[in-house]
Amino acid sequence: FKPLTRRRALSSSPAATPMALRIPREVEPKGKRNGRRLRVPLLVLVSVVAVAVSLDLAAFSRSGKAASAAATTAWVGKNMQPELVVEQSGGLRGMALGVLFALLMMGAVLAWGAIRKARELQRPYQLQDLIVGGIADPEADLTKIITFIQDQVIVPIDERLPGRPFEYDLHSFPFVPMVLVIGNHSSGKSTFINRLLGVSTQETGVAPTDDGFTVLERWQADSTEDGPTVFGCPGNRPFRELQRFGQAFSGHFRRKRKLLADNAIMPFGLQIVDTPGMIDLPLSGSVDGDNLSGHTARGRGYNFVDVVRWWAKRADLILLLFDPDKPGTTGETLEVLTKSLAGLDHKFLVVLNKVDQLDNSMDFARAYGTLGWALSKVIRRKDLPQIYTTYNAGFDARAGTHNKLPLDDFAKRREEVIAEVCRAKERHFDNVVTALEETLRQVSMTAMVLGAIQAKAARRLVLTWLVGAALVAAPLGVLVWLVATGRLALPGSASDVPGVAHRSSTEAHSEDLTFMGMLGVLSAYAGLLLAVTAGCREFLQQSRRLQRTTLDDSFEEVYADFFIHNDGDDHRARWMNVKPKISSILSSITCASSLKPFPSWEIVRIDACLTKDVWHLRQLARLMRLDANGEARPSNDRAGAARKGHDKGIVHVPTLGNL
Repeated sequence: FKPLTRRRALSSSPAATPMALRIPREVEPKGKRNGRRLRVPLLVLVSVVAVAVSLDLAAFSRSGKAASAAATTAWVGKNMQPELVVEQSGGLRGMALGVLFALLMMGAVLAWGAIRKARELQRPYQLQDLIVGGIADPEADLTKIITFIQDQVIVPIDERLPGRPFEYDLHSFPFVPMVLVIGNHSSGKSTFINRLLGVSTQETGVAPTDDGFTVLERWQADSTEDGPTVFGCPGNRPFRELQRFGQAFSGHFRRKRKLLADNAIMPFGLQIVDTPGMIDLPLSGSVDGDNLSGHTARGRGYNFVDVVRWWAKRADLILLLFDPDKPGTTGETLEVLTKSLAGLDHKFLVVLNKVDQLDNSMDFARAYGTLGWALSKVIRRKDLPQIYTTYNAGFDARAGTHNKLPLDDFAKRREEVIAEVCRAKERHFDNVVTALEETLRQVSMTAMVLGAIQAKAARRLVLTWLVGAALVAAPLGVLVWLVATGRLALPGSASDVPGVAHRSSTEAHSEDLTFMGMLGVLSAYAGLLLAVTAGCREFLQQSRRLQRTTLDDSFEEVYADFFIHNDGDDHRARWMNVKPKISSILSSITCASSLKPFPSWEIVRIDACLTKDVWHLRQLARLMRLDANGEARPSNDRAGAARKGHDKGIVHVPTLGNL
């Protein structure tokens, strides 16, 4: 009754818990709530049934006293009444059986309750009111909750999947907020970063000048570290995951920490990641879209698309830069947009840089339209993302030119981009919670679809071998029936029977023919056995190949009930990210039935985390935003504060913090 008591204590005083921060009552799973309510009535019902059964057994025993009276009288003696002894012994046996039945039923109910409790999420923390509870360290609580959810909910499912597809989607703490800058070569990435830092630290030029990933951070002194050294950074634990990309990547990875001027735009506690420019690599032979990443890996020595995906999932802001000379998307840019940045639309900004190189509005319209047309080919939405038009003043603006374009307006857009970069620290923990929520939803979808495929494959496997066994057993059954009914005599059976005279040579010759016929029957049966086995295996192999080509149908079947009254655009968009993982899993195993099943209570755990824990994490991230902006947390006594302000003629209006 402790969970019930805790829940009633939290919800007993509505005045003490503000409505905005109160956990909704419907977020608790109905099965869990109903199980708690029915536990005691179920025990009472079991006891009543046990008593009724014991009385019935006692009555049944009394009805058979006449049959057992003779056996009982033999050892009771002459001075005792047999009827009384039989009645007492029968009643005692009935009561004993009833008590035993009651104990067994109560043990089963208690075991069932213990199993249900073990399957429930045993949180080492309380989802308390963030105002009444007074969270002293929201960041510590947030990291504790996220680590617990990852270890207890996501990792057990991920470990049962071949290849662990969600291993590198988990967060490690601590790590510093970061901004990822990607784009075509000579799009002004390094120049933009130099202007943001206030010093010229990155090489710039028209040709590709940077061949690796560089992390830049404002620090108390200048320093440069190579890749293997950065992998062991205690302040950025996720960096150690980059070791899986091999030595080719670590040799082109470094970190630069710079001592900047006091008036520098770049704030402390923020990392800027400069990336190599995306280009079209020369490929030999015909290459399709599915094999492009492999050629990209051979061209750079590491899988560039996977590396960008790793950075993009952990970045708080992604800047995608284009320049007017190359407003279209190269082959590598196309792959990055479709694979590395899939599902991260809320993070990236599209920037058309170097607009000061355009002479007139006609050139600007042509470059802007070309970029919009290229993005429409990879972003399958009716509304394209906003495109920021900027230029890098002071570094690559052509001095002495009379530009007809409104550069002042473009400078304002550039300041908006810089403001978004500085606001990345504020969005950091919100992005962490969003990434955790998306990972939970992808894990749930993967488990549900794979569970349906595994169950279907197991049924198909059992049905196929049952049909094969029936085809093999049918001729054998007919043969046994013929022999048992005497319609077919096995070779040598007559000679073994006593009293049967020796047969003539003609009968012996007939026996030889019968023996040869038996060999033919056995040979035909062996051929049938091999044919049935080969047919079953071929059928199962074809079914496995069809599983990978009918993944969309499996997805539609699993979410068929949800799609009755909803188009499910969010689920379909998430499915485009989950589908490659499921396809890779099915390609790596021989049969989907070999996958371990995913019980429904694991899906219930994920739903509970999405409805309760994620909501709580959002409130913790909100408190950290208020603390970072220097705002006061909401007061507990809102009504008293409102009355006090009304008496003084003051209206309390919440304000957003400045950058």
